[in-house]
Amino acid sequence: MSDIRPHYFIGVPIPPEIANPIYQAAKNEPALTFQKWVHPLDYHITLLFLGAADEAQINQLEGSLAEIALDANPFTIEFDKIDVFGDRRQPRVLHLEPKKNTALETLRAHTKQAVLQAGFKVEKRAYHPHMTLARKWTGQEGFPAHVPFKSGEVSTAIERFSLFQIHLNQSPKYEEKFKFPLT
Repeated sequence: MSDIRPHYFIGVPIPPEIANPIYQAAKNEPALTFQKWVHPLDYHITLLFLGAADEAQINQLEGSLAEIALDANPFTIEFDKIDVFGDRRQPRVLHLEPKKNTALETLRAHTKQAVLQAGFKVEKRAYHPHMTLARKWTGQEGFPAHVPFKSGEVSTAIERFSLFQIHLNQSPKYEEKFKFPLT
């Protein structure tokens, strides 16, 4: 029997005034030949993937996340590097990476504790913050060593994190179910 419960993740949304110019620049960069482009309203940095969850689990987690938000301050993220995941000859994912950010790492650590206390499993691999732009390389050659993509060198104020529900058959596909303003 398949699991029909909704799937969720906790993430930091990227504001449209930052996301839209990045999307346009990336999609129009000839060196970036990918099949599936992420809708700019779906741009985010994942803190934790939760997977399938029922309403009781989400309600329990919501209270803990609200408490975390009360103790966290707004901060700024600076994106500075475009890169890929997967084999550079046929990369799976194109993404922007933020510079090292202590506030983001602290927020991730606190949300991880809340998620574990709510009974969710957490991936064992190291956390690698990024914002996914596209998937499925279609280029004839491998991913270029240098991509002239200055539009990705931006910073944005982070004023909230959110609990997102995933809707696979929609675009945009991520719905902010709960917003947690940073104070």
